[in-house]
Amino acid sequence: MANEYLQIPIRTDLITRQQELKRCSLNDSVANMFRLISITHFGECKQDDSFGNELWEFDFETVYNMQAFKERLSQSLQNTVTRHEKRLSNIKVNVAIEQVLTTIYKKRIRQRIQISLEGTIRKTNEPFKHQELFFMGPLSYY
Repeated sequence: MANEYLQIPIRTDLITRQQELKRCSLNDSVANMFRLISITHFGECKQDDSFGNELWEFDFETVYNMQAFKERLSQSLQNTVTRHEKRLSNIKVNVAIEQVLTTIYKKRIRQRIQISLEGTIRKTNEPFKHQELFFMGPLSYY
C-alpha cells in the first residue's frame, strides 16, 4: 500500500464526521515525524519527556560558542530520532548555521539553522534524506 500512513497534522474533525483521514507515503511519514521532533521542546509531549530536542532552549539566547551549540543540537536530535523513529537505521543528523539577511519585517541579520537527516528506511532498505530550515530568535519556519 503506497499511502498507508496517517498525514499530520491529523484532522480530528474528519474523525467526528466518520470520514477517511488523509494518508501519506512512508517517506512523507518519516519526514513528518522528523519535523515534529524538530519543532518539539523536551517535556512538551506529556506522555514522554524524551520526545523533542534542545533547540527551543536557545531560541532567544545569544549563542557564544556556535560549534558547541551545533554539536549539542545534533546529538540531541540524533538521540531523539534514534529513540522514536524506529523505521530508520544508520541515522545521521547534521546541523549547519549561517547568518542571513532577512526582509520579513525589517532588514536584519538572523541565524538560520539547517538540519539534515540521513538514514536508511528499514522496510525498503532505501536511503532517506530530509532537511528542515529554521530561523533563531524568535524561532520560525523558513
